[in-house]
Amino acid sequence: MSLEFVECTKKFKNNLILDKVNFKISKGLFNLTGRNGAGKSTLLKMISGLDKKYSGNIIANNKSTLYLNVDPIGIHPFTIKENLEILWNTFNITPSTKQLSKVNDFFDDNLDVSYSRASTGMKAKLGLSLIFVKDWETILIDETMSSLDSESIDMLAESLVNLSAKEISTIIYVSHSMVNVHLKDNSSAICIGEGNLSWKNMQS
Repeated sequence: MSLEFVECTKKFKNNLILDKVNFKISKGLFNLTGRNGAGKSTLLKMISGLDKKYSGNIIANNKSTLYLNVDPIGIHPFTIKENLEILWNTFNITPSTKQLSKVNDFFDDNLDVSYSRASTGMKAKLGLSLIFVKDWETILIDETMSSLDSESIDMLAESLVNLSAKEISTIIYVSHSMVNVHLKDNSSAICIGEGNLSWKNMQS
């Protein structure tokens, strides 16, 4: 199922983010771009269903949506492993042996670290690791990759590109600082600005 905006209008304070927008996004991998304040984060919240203060309609499959931003989702005083188990229980996920190995590699075998002592990057990995253990219909990533090391971003990029190639998910990500050639080369770019959504050349 594709994601579709039908006559969508969204205002935030005095800023017109969407002005009667009609726009369709298929399954695949998309980089959401736009100037600061254009409404990138607001748009992802609208798609996720967290922000419903708009007119028009967004047709999306929210039965299986992963929405991540920079806000930490871990719980004190548990370890990384215990936090992962809480997340898996929350989403009714039972990881396979292969998936568990992928998660372990993602955390560089540091699952027993206390969440309170974990680095910013490791805390961000908690939510991002859910990409490895479930085929989500919709994945929305708002700057969550910005604190990761290049090796971890490479692992994520590979998984996101594979999901896109299989046409399993609609994946939309926002990232100002993250540069990954594999991810960029396999992404289409959507630009938000001037109250509209449009396709953008990734090379520009």
